[in-house]
Amino acid sequence: MFERKSPSSPQRTNCLVTDVGVAELNKQHLRLASYAVELNQIVEEISARRPTQTDWRQIDALFSRICLFVAAHFRSEENLMEEHGYPAYAEHKDLHRQFSSELADVQSKINNRNLKFGSKLSNLLWNFLYVHINEVDIKYKEFLEEKGVI
Repeated sequence: MFERKSPSSPQRTNCLVTDVGVAELNKQHLRLASYAVELNQIVEEISARRPTQTDWRQIDALFSRICLFVAAHFRSEENLMEEHGYPAYAEHKDLHRQFSSELADVQSKINNRNLKFGSKLSNLLWNFLYVHINEVDIKYKEFLEEKGVI
């Protein structure tokens, strides 16, 4: 279980990432959660002051790691779904494309040194972790279990 500060309140909310039945994908989901936590820490640190060039380099580096990791994770998931004939593969892949497009929008904000990237990226990552994994990815787990793959 992961905790995060809700963007709209200082209270803590729980973010439970569901086991999708594939150890490597579970590890990747946890890695993405660690990136979300790291991003939240950076955004909190710079929210009360003007970011320095060092801050922006740190943000650039973290965002680059997030994008590369997300792309590799999506390939892993999509390869697994395609290999086993997952019937919702096309729809799932479209959701991945949509998320990647939203990451590109955040990249534009970062490139323009727009501080609004922080809340947008944070919300995007936490939404992906909570909603996508727990409501969408869980469906391929059920499919793979029915096929006897996991």
